[in-house]
Formats: sequence, structure tokens, C-alpha cells
Amino acid sequence: MHPSAPHLPRREGRPDCKFLHAADLHLDSPLRGLAAEQDSPIQALRGATRRAFENLVDLALQEEVDFVLLAGDLYDGSWQDLSTGIFLARQLGRLGEHAIRVFAVVGNHDAESRITKALEKPQNLTLFPADLPHTVVLPELGVALHGQSYRQQHVLDNLAAGFPAALPGLCNIGLLHTSLDGREGHAPYAPCKLDELRSRGYQYWALGHVHQSEVVCEDPFVVFPGCLQGRHIRESGPKGCYLVTASENAITSLDWYPLDVVRWSLCRVNLGRSATLADVVTEVREALSQTLIQASGRILAVRILLEGNSPIHAELQGKLYWLQHALTEVAAELASEELWIEKVVAATTDLVEHQAILASEGAFGGLLQNIRDLPETLEALPGLSDTLASLRNKLPPEVMTAERGFDLEDPEVLARLISEAKELLLTKLLEPGAGV
Repeated sequence: MHPSAPHLPRREGRPDCKFLHAADLHLDSPLRGLAAEQDSPIQALRGATRRAFENLVDLALQEEVDFVLLAGDLYDGSWQDLSTGIFLARQLGRLGEHAIRVFAVVGNHDAESRITKALEKPQNLTLFPADLPHTVVLPELGVALHGQSYRQQHVLDNLAAGFPAALPGLCNIGLLHTSLDGREGHAPYAPCKLDELRSRGYQYWALGHVHQSEVVCEDPFVVFPGCLQGRHIRESGPKGCYLVTASENAITSLDWYPLDVVRWSLCRVNLGRSATLADVVTEVREALSQTLIQASGRILAVRILLEGNSPIHAELQGKLYWLQHALTEVAAELASEELWIEKVVAATTDLVEHQAILASEGAFGGLLQNIRDLPETLEALPGLSDTLASLRNKLPPEVMTAERGFDLEDPEVLARLISEAKELLLTKLLEPGAGV
């Protein structure tokens, strides 16, 4: 049986079907790594996830869409503030006033939230149940929606396996919160294969859970919109949703819209030509100016990554505290309330001046070459896994957080830490007299 959604009046003169696809709202989730800092724009950051969702509602009204799809994680985990649910209901009510339906599934964060259980659902919201995949037919639009929610937080079963085949003569859309076949940095919830999704014969798969936007496939469309608002540096770059148009049982357009309020950015600056710390400040100033332009007036939280073979590598290591303050002043000059320096990371190398030593055939040169050539992956370094396990047991949990750069489960973080350790060791060994 395929129930239809509650009847709402249909606007006339619209041959195409238009909808928004968003996911991972994480309403009222704190933007980690900022609020505790003395100079961070706390007031502007509070409520960023709400303002991003308001932008989504505004876009839906502006584009006069027929419905909105929310592919899971409306809330953030065990968040207790029921005002979050009230806010969501009011925003959905704005859509209901314009006959815009909302269809959603519960994701891993929603499943453990008290708000989901306590929410009095607005009339225009259809929340797919968790027992089995269900289908909702919208006959006036020629659309069939198929979806299934999570029953609990950790769903390791392949939910996609139970989704029905496409209904003939309709535009079939699947709504699923899934890691698909695995995405770095995301728990393997509701895993499935791309071919499995394609075999259902749907025209569009509206996925959630992965916080980076990705069009996985175009035949049919299999899409992650990413999260609506980045919450820390690992969620850098524009965040938003997709506007989708369907006509005669086919997807005819797919357009991405940025809706984030605070944008996290990794600003990479190569210091290969910088001979002094003043040069570094100048290079960073230019890079920040370009990053500001790209942000289009949004608040920017920037991590500055200094890299490249630099003649002042050793000086940088000892002046990072000073440099952090100097660059904070630069940010204030460029945009006092729109730009904030989250962190400055020095990942430069200082091998250029020591090529003769590194190229030598002696024991010392060989040692340096071996250190330089060490691989920067966990698998390639015997014993490192045990060492890290011991380190995790000794350090307090708050030290091992992704937004502060010490998530030892992240291959990128590990590679950076190994690289920094190599460069620190090389710098010490190459100090005058060290190799004698």
C-alpha cells in the first residue's frame, strides 16, 4: 500500500516538480573550537545552524518548491533543549502556510534525541517510520517518495536492501541516511552499494549523513547535499542544499545553493619566497583578502596553514605565538567582525639549505635521508599503532578532538603529525654541530 501525503492545495500553472534536498542540519549544535576563545565572535556564532535553516526555508519560499526533503540528523545527538523543536516547528509552519510539504527521515543523531520523540509534528511534515521502508505517493506531482528512518543511533544494517522497486509512470525518489560504501570521517551507518541503489530504478536518491556535498552518480542521481552549516574546521568550505527539478519522470536540473552563515576555511599559504616574518604577514594578508571575497559577506573562521620549503622554517617554530597574535590583528584590520583566525599551523620544511648534507653518502646523510623518506601513514610504520593506542589511554579525552587537530583516527591528521615530527627531528639534527 502506498499512502498519499495529507492533502494540500496545488498551485496551478506549474508543469515541473521542484524540491529542495538538504540533510544534517544539526540544529543548535555548537560551533566547536570557537566559543571558548576570548576573541571569537561568540554572539554572531550562536544560532548559526538556526539561521542556516532559515535560509533554507527562505530559498524554498523564493523558488516556490513543491516539497522539501530532509535526509536525517535534524538535531544534534542528545541535545536536551526543547526550544530547538519549537524553532523547527515554526520554520516548517512557514512552509506549510505556502502549501510546501516536508518529508524527512530520522538519522543517527535524531534517533538518540529526546526532541524527536517529543516533537509535535506540523501538518505539512511527513516523518518516515523506522520499521520498514515506506512509500508516499504524490499523485498531483507524479512523484513517489520511498524512505526509512533509524530506530536507534547505531544502524549497521543495509536499509537500502529493503527499499521497493520503482513505481511505474512516476518520478521515484529514495530518502536515506547512509554512509553508502564508506566515506572518510563518517561512521559506517546503513551501508550499501551504489549498484544496489541503481537497481531500484529510482530517478533520484536523496542521501544524508556525509557532511561534504557530492554528486555520487548522475544515472540515476545519487546525491549527498552535505551539512547545512559547518561546525568545525573539518567541515570547511561552502555548505548548503540542492534545488532539483523533475519533469516527465526525469530529473532535468540540479543546482547547488550555499546557505551557511559561518564559513570555515583552510587557508594554505606557501612560504617558499618569504625571507622574514614580515613577509609571512604580507603573504597571509593577501591570502585572507582573497578568502574574504570568496565568502561573500559571511563570517569566516580560518585556519592558516603555513607550508612549503621556507628559509625561516626554524624561526617560525619559535615565533608561532607571536605570529598568531600578529595575524589576528591583520584579520581585525581586514574585517573586524567577519574574519576570525581559528588557528595558525606551521607545516613548513627547511630542507633547501641542507641539500648537500642530505645528498652526502656518509652515515649522517643516510640517517637524514631515511628520516625524510619515512612514510606518513599508520600502516607503513610498524609499532605506531600500539604507540598511539597507549597515548590515547594516557591523554584526557578532550585532547583527542578533531576540531583541535588531534583526532588520531583521521589519516590526514596522522599524516600531518608524522610530517611535523619528521621536520622537527630533521631541524634538530641539522642544527650546527648536531651531526659532528
